[in-house]
Amino acid sequence: MARRAGGPEVLEPYDCEEPEPLAGHELVNVTLAGVNAADVLMREDSYVSPVKYPYVPGRELVGLTQDGQRVVALTSEGAYAEKALVHSGLRWDIPDAVTNEQALALAVDGQSAWHMLTTVLKIQSYEKVLIPAAASPLGSFAIQFAKLHGCFVVAMDDDESKLKIARELGADATVNSAEIDGLADRIRAAADGPVDAALELVGGQVFTAILEALGFRGRMVIDGCSSRERENVQDKLTFGSKQLNGFWLPDLLGNLFAIEKTMQMLFDMVASGAVKVPRSYRYMLEHANSAHEGFATGRPGKVFLDVDAIKYYY
Repeated sequence: MARRAGGPEVLEPYDCEEPEPLAGHELVNVTLAGVNAADVLMREDSYVSPVKYPYVPGRELVGLTQDGQRVVALTSEGAYAEKALVHSGLRWDIPDAVTNEQALALAVDGQSAWHMLTTVLKIQSYEKVLIPAAASPLGSFAIQFAKLHGCFVVAMDDDESKLKIARELGADATVNSAEIDGLADRIRAAADGPVDAALELVGGQVFTAILEALGFRGRMVIDGCSSRERENVQDKLTFGSKQLNGFWLPDLLGNLFAIEKTMQMLFDMVASGAVKVPRSYRYMLEHANSAHEGFATGRPGKVFLDVDAIKYYY
């Protein structure tokens, strides 16, 4: 539980009562809980929506329903716990061919990457697509989804070891973003010209460079601002007739049919081997603060909490 905003140290154990039943919801015994950027931002009270303290972090989980069904679910909060209430429309039975770790990676990162590329940007096979934070879980999925659509993928990250992962996932070209100076030029050089569409997760000067690298009527979709640096873009959008789109996964959750359809499609992709999930880093629930510290390092892979047999709520 986090009683106040702050760093990882504000996450503390708390022994509490089982969640009370709620209409349209199910009680799930949590097995794994994902650690995401939203959890960090909510802990800091810098999330896109207000946070009411105290609260239990965690927006995605894998667990068992009361009748023993293995499920993956999205929540507004509360996944860092032994038990959580989940909306019946936001939990999905996990196929036998999909592991718990694979299912957890798909819940936020897989869904977000798919909808950013297809629902928002509507990528086409002939387009050049830029994927920043390429070795992150979201970036890893985005590279693969864009390649499945036949796009030319330019992957960007701040370390050569991360770019190696991007190339192994199918990226056609890579750009090292550790050095900001000349970044837009390096993106265009890697793409052999301006890019048609781009994801953006960082903000600040990286955002500005990506926007500059977009071609005429180029499109960008923004999901977060990890640098906490926000730019004034009015003039930069006007010249070149560029398009800027925001993305927030909870906005899609009202269309339960669409989310259900996407989740089943992602399960099929993973089960068939068409899509690989990122490597994972496991922390015990009692070390949730260490998991947040590990997440902040930006190392490649999915961070999650092992909740089994832990008697504390976070």
